[in-house]
Amino acid sequence: MVHSTPSCLYAEIMPKPKSRTKKSRTKRPGSNVPLSRAQPYLVFISHSTKDRWIAKQIAKLLEESGDVKTFLDERDIKVGDSIPESIRSNIQQCNEFLVLLTKNSLDRPWVLIEISAAWGHGKRIIAIIDKVAPEDMPEIMLPYKAIDLNDLDEYIRQLGERIKGASQ
Repeated sequence: MVHSTPSCLYAEIMPKPKSRTKKSRTKRPGSNVPLSRAQPYLVFISHSTKDRWIAKQIAKLLEESGDVKTFLDERDIKVGDSIPESIRSNIQQCNEFLVLLTKNSLDRPWVLIEISAAWGHGKRIIAIIDKVAPEDMPEIMLPYKAIDLNDLDEYIRQLGERIKGASQ
């Protein structure tokens, strides 16, 4: 996601301290969000604006695959909404965080901020890489197994297994 927003907004996106509330015993995998069959599995998609066509195609494929809803900034943030607050709350609510790492997104501040926020919330982080070598990935992404864009069908298969396992 590309915006000319000052880096001081980083603090607005990072997770707020967790309150001590009674936790649900049943949680979605990789998430702090309680499992509810009425609620679709939410995947936040982080990307550079230059890669928005690819991100839209990924969102379409994920939503067509089953009980998945995706968050895309250009589609889901409405005129007049606070961009940082919308991003922060959707990262907080998502079950999985997917980042599209391309030559266009590697140096984008908002992509790095979103990755950091997902990490801070303890989200499952999925890196879909397109023509990016492992040594070029942001340091925060090095511990995570990435998957090549050409193998997106394998990610969709694994996502389906996680959702199926969570609903049983």
